[in-house]
Amino acid sequence: MARWSEDGFEALTPEILYLDSRTFPAPEYADLLIESEYESGSISLRSKSSTIPMVSMSNDLKVPLSVLKRDNGSPVSFGDRSVVVRGGAEDAASKVADIDAVICVLASGFELRRDARGFVRSMIAFRKAVGYGRLIYVPGIMDVSNLALLCYLGVDLVDSSLLVYQGARGHLLTPEGVLNAADADWLVPSGDPEKVVGYNLDSARRELGLVRHMLKLGRLRELVEMRVNSSPWSVAALRIFDIEYYDVQEIYAPVVGPRFFCNSKQSLYRPDVWRFRRRIMERYVPPSHKKVLLLIPCSAKKPYSTSKSHRLFSQTIQAVRNNAVVHEVIVTSPLGIVPRELELLYPAAQYDIPVTGHWDRDEVAMVQEMVLRIAAFGYEKVICHLSSEEAFVKDVVESIDTSSGRPASNDSLERLREQLEDVCSSQQIVGRGTDRIGCMGSLARFQFGEGGECLVDGASVVGNYPYLRILEGKDQLAMLTPERGMLSLTLRGGEKLFPRHINWVEMDDFDLVGNLFAVGVKGADRGIRSGDDVLVIKNGELEAVGVASMCGDEMIEAERGEAVRIRHKKRAESSD
Repeated sequence: MARWSEDGFEALTPEILYLDSRTFPAPEYADLLIESEYESGSISLRSKSSTIPMVSMSNDLKVPLSVLKRDNGSPVSFGDRSVVVRGGAEDAASKVADIDAVICVLASGFELRRDARGFVRSMIAFRKAVGYGRLIYVPGIMDVSNLALLCYLGVDLVDSSLLVYQGARGHLLTPEGVLNAADADWLVPSGDPEKVVGYNLDSARRELGLVRHMLKLGRLRELVEMRVNSSPWSVAALRIFDIEYYDVQEIYAPVVGPRFFCNSKQSLYRPDVWRFRRRIMERYVPPSHKKVLLLIPCSAKKPYSTSKSHRLFSQTIQAVRNNAVVHEVIVTSPLGIVPRELELLYPAAQYDIPVTGHWDRDEVAMVQEMVLRIAAFGYEKVICHLSSEEAFVKDVVESIDTSSGRPASNDSLERLREQLEDVCSSQQIVGRGTDRIGCMGSLARFQFGEGGECLVDGASVVGNYPYLRILEGKDQLAMLTPERGMLSLTLRGGEKLFPRHINWVEMDDFDLVGNLFAVGVKGADRGIRSGDDVLVIKNGELEAVGVASMCGDEMIEAERGEAVRIRHKKRAESSD
């Protein structure tokens, strides 16, 4: 959510703009009203205290809604400070750059309600053109069932015109889809158009409240996956957005978040879930001392190590001499594989899935690809201690089966212990300290990218898992906690990463007091995601470390908002 201020008026977005006409006046709770003057052909958006300027973008399509076009069908300009862009969203940036307007209108939205690909493409191009500092308004397309999806796609403002139009035709709009009022007397006892319209407006208001609530919790994606099943257009739009525009939405997906459910096939393509899999394939390198790959199943309880089954696995492994050479890797959907040292990271510690023992083709292919990737690091032995996953995992990697499909049974655990005892005894002895440093280095590389493992060079790891500290002598470099699930840097830790040019944010030359805001940012690593630990640089030197409140692109382009929440900063040098 974002707070929108204009001439003393404040509102939260996403927001609904309410059509106000003689036939169907806006409800009493409406804060923002759309009024039309048919003689002049103008449309105005006003709060109860002011008129708000907008920029219209036609995208080479005629504006379709009668309330948004002149009698001759030409596009409408909004307010005194406005412009109609005809050349497509890609050409909009230069046209709107100097316009003093906070709202930009994708005027072709209604015509794209049957063209899911066109709508997604237009929204992405339009946002790129108008930037982060303006609100996008798409008129005439919102019904109750697609409100969550529109917000997820980046729409800030919608209007009530379709709610009124459908209500006047006797159609009730619900989160699950459209109903004929005549067949739904339990919702509206009579078919009075005024009451049907009122129901639609109230239903949209309730849905907006739920959308805002899920946004606040960081769980809007779950709501979207439920709501899109109300129409083929919505399903198609989400699939296209996920599969064809992963890079566009991933930059906004935080690297920390709440618990969530993966209850649909589309959950495989959540940007945060897909990013985890991609980083396993692109960034992850296991500790070099791990010589025995042990594949084990996931658990319902997270983190995995807190579950009953994984405690049994741990007890079995700990009973084996030289067990530090064993690399535990959890096989799961939708993440594919989760090495034990990454189990606290988001989303590995937060996701929940329905467990049936049945895997579809996409899940099987995804897991097989990732198992092949981890096995390619050249382990001397691979042990498969899995349940239903065993059959298709063994199709792609040569392994020793110790579970017979029942990994938590006493017999299976004993076979596992015996097999581990045999293979571990033939490996070079690895101490506990070496094991901890190797695992933390692997985590640091995954979190910060290539070069991040330098954080543990010459360091030691102390503490009781999952609370671990990386120390260099007596200086703490970083700390791992289950609350964040990732390494939290100190200034000294930032100094070790500084030469690697990782997760940097350059600030202007001023005294940093409190947190760093976007207006004070000169540049930033575009690889930064909200929730990342970052290094704040001033005049070529490390000034502070903290947590990103927005992605790197936003830090560069935004003119307002918190960019970095500062954790540690350099002490000001005292003067005599």
